Amino acid sequence: MARRLTALIVLWTLAACDGPAGVTTDAGATDAGATDAGAPDAGAPPDDGWEVGAPEDHGMDPTALEALREYAFAEERNTQAVVVVRHGVIVAEWYAPMRDAASYAASWSVGKSVASALIGIAIDEGLIDGVDVPLTDYYPSWVGTEREGITLRHVLHQSTGLQWDETYDVDARDRSDIIQLVLLETSQLDYVLDRPRAVEPDAVFNYSSGNSLLLSGILEQATGAPAHEYAQSRLFEPLGIDGAQWWRDSTGTTLTYCCVDMRTRDFARFGQLFLDRGAHDGEQLVPEAWIDESLAPSPAYGGYGYQWWLDGNVDPSLPADAYAAHGHDGQHVLVVPSLDLVVVRSGLYYKHRGDPVADPSLFARYPSSGIVPNRGTIGAEGWSSEELLRLAVASIVD
Repeated sequence: MARRLTALIVLWTLAACDGPAGVTTDAGATDAGATDAGAPDAGAPPDDGWEVGAPEDHGMDPTALEALREYAFAEERNTQAVVVVRHGVIVAEWYAPMRDAASYAASWSVGKSVASALIGIAIDEGLIDGVDVPLTDYYPSWVGTEREGITLRHVLHQSTGLQWDETYDVDARDRSDIIQLVLLETSQLDYVLDRPRAVEPDAVFNYSSGNSLLLSGILEQATGAPAHEYAQSRLFEPLGIDGAQWWRDSTGTTLTYCCVDMRTRDFARFGQLFLDRGAHDGEQLVPEAWIDESLAPSPAYGGYGYQWWLDGNVDPSLPADAYAAHGHDGQHVLVVPSLDLVVVRSGLYYKHRGDPVADPSLFARYPSSGIVPNRGTIGAEGWSSEELLRLAVASIVD
């Protein structure tokens, strides 16, 4: 297995030598006439219900916002889109060449926060008996093992104690569980269920995509539908998000640790939903109490809640109430309730044109960091989501 993994990485690394050039700061272009298989969808901006206004009408300085734009769209940063929302109105929106408001963006681990919202909805519907339910209720193979004491709360807090290495460094590929998962596993959930427990639950915070994938099986068993279908009916459709696609492995398991494809405006809608305490257009989609629980720091690490990063809780340079969904290759949904602010950044993404199914592996169709030219997501050099948020906050004048 290690030899096969090494060969795959070598091939993709060699292919990366012909990767696409970085984007420029030109905005508003579309990809009409693009012919390569990795070209993004684009066209007229979707009729998605967003109100668009001038930044000065919503307490933001357009000159200061230009500094944010220049930072995000520096050539080496490979930014596809930035959307800034103040008081529920899009006040700034920029796109790379060949991209526009209709272009798909990738989520990577931003999908973890979406999965967490679904858990809160399912609990509110009485389909899950709260966050202290033991995982053996859903994974009976753990009965009688050292994993018997793991609960849903531990999963949400990334403190299950399961052995897991989230290292993305290819030099550590032989010990990296995440590389093994995305490159080699057909049934990704089975791989996670086989992980042994390394420490007691709640003893340490260990960020793990394996933990987050456990949410997929829980949601499917509790709701009777795959997580991506439940998301469609409970979140995407009510939010007016059209065409969202959530990747699955070849067994049909929704990859709740990552991989929601939708427009950057749609990710902004998700961030706005949490800023609005779970309500949208007069309907309470996510329970208000779940918002509070999700944003309370875990016992193991004060910078993390229920699959949300509590950046302001650990970084004094940011507003104290700032929180975020962060994803690989620079995908970010940044929320600051005290400033009524949402900022979303999407990295350059070449979407696979076929079904969103990781067959035979995720990286075969959803590669990261420019491993395969004109496919998947492209990483950003010198990128800082904290700096992006600081620049957004600095532009606020009221």
